[in-house]
Parts: sequence; C-alpha cells; structure tokens
Amino acid sequence: MQSIRYEVKMTCDEVYLPDVRAWINLHPDVFIEAYPPRQVNSLYFDTYEADCLVDNLIGVNRRAKLRFRWYGDDDSAVRGTLELKCKSNQLGWKEHYPVPTSFDLRTISWRTFMQELRGQVDGVFAIWLSYLNQPALITRYMREYYESIDRQIRVTIDYNQAFYEQVTCLTPNLRVKAPLPGLVVVEVKADATLHQRVSDVLSSFPLQVERNSKYVNGVLGALCFV
Repeated sequence: MQSIRYEVKMTCDEVYLPDVRAWINLHPDVFIEAYPPRQVNSLYFDTYEADCLVDNLIGVNRRAKLRFRWYGDDDSAVRGTLELKCKSNQLGWKEHYPVPTSFDLRTISWRTFMQELRGQVDGVFAIWLSYLNQPALITRYMREYYESIDRQIRVTIDYNQAFYEQVTCLTPNLRVKAPLPGLVVVEVKADATLHQRVSDVLSSFPLQVERNSKYVNGVLGALCFV
C-alpha cells in the first residue's frame, strides 16, 4: 500500500493548458519534469447498481474505486495493474496488483476478460473484483508529471480526456466517446504530513480547488449521450 497522501484537484478549460504549464514553470517551488508525458488508460469497475457512482455523488467521505490501469496507445497487448484507490476527504491511498496476462481489447469480450482477470488475482483484490464486477467506463488522457525541487510535492496535468461507456457493451467500446467538454485537471499530491506546504503551493495557483472525478464525469456524460 502506498503511504497516505493529500490529493487536491483543480480544473480549467483546455484552452488554458499553456497557461497552466506556465504557472507550474514559474512557481516559486521550482517544479521540474519528473517523468515523460504519457497516455494513461483506466478501466473502472462498478456494481450493476452503480454503487461507486452513487457514493461519489452523495458525497460519502470514505469510498473506494477499483480500476485496471495501463499506459500507451496499443490496445492489442494491454498489460496493466489493478488499483484499489481509497479516499477519505482529501486524503488518498492506493493498493496495486500487477496482472501478468496481456489482453487484446480489440477482440476480447467482457465476459472472457473478466473470467481471465479473476483467474489472475487473489486476496483483497479478488474480493473487490467479485463485488465490483461490472466494467463501467474506460478513460484515456495525456498526463504530464512534475515534482518540486525538494521532491516533496508532485503535480500532474491531465488533458485530451476521452470517456468510453462500457455498461451496455458486450465487448470493449474503444470508439464511441461520450461528448464532454475538454478539461485540464491539475492535481497536487504530497505526503499527509505536509498540509501547510500543500496550502502554500496552492496559494500560488490561480485556480480554485474543487472535487473532480473522471469516473463520475465520464459515466454522467455517457448517460446524457445515450
């Protein structure tokens, strides 16, 4: 399990992406690139009753999400990691389970995918996967990674977001996107002991802190579309 950390999000229209990069480059904490930009893909699981979605919408303070995450734009040999992401207000932590099998999302059915995935996991992940057993949404976006010069504060920028509804699909939907406006998501992350430091960093950003969930945005956008 990762250490507990603060996770604070801000959003703006994609037209301001150059400004966001400028704010980070000129920030007094001196942020530098920590990792090359890459495409992030996530498959979110939920119950048939959409319990995870409901928990987020009604503002449950302690909640969890299960997702399968991979990187890059090759859908023919996807090798990823199951992530159990837990949240308590602005504090978050994750558990990881690398999945050794690769999947061809262009041809596999969700039924086969879930059968093969269940055969690869055990422990707490097997329990969560038996509960959250409905592939619900695939998200894709580009992510840039930054880190303060003392390596205590991390900032990510997400953009070019795309959302693909899966609940009504027998095979992975990788083509029909939900029609959502382009947003940039800026997230500031730091150890849970660095509350004041996070506040100081945020004070230099001209954006307001707000709740933002890619999963919720994508599912609601897809519901409006269908």
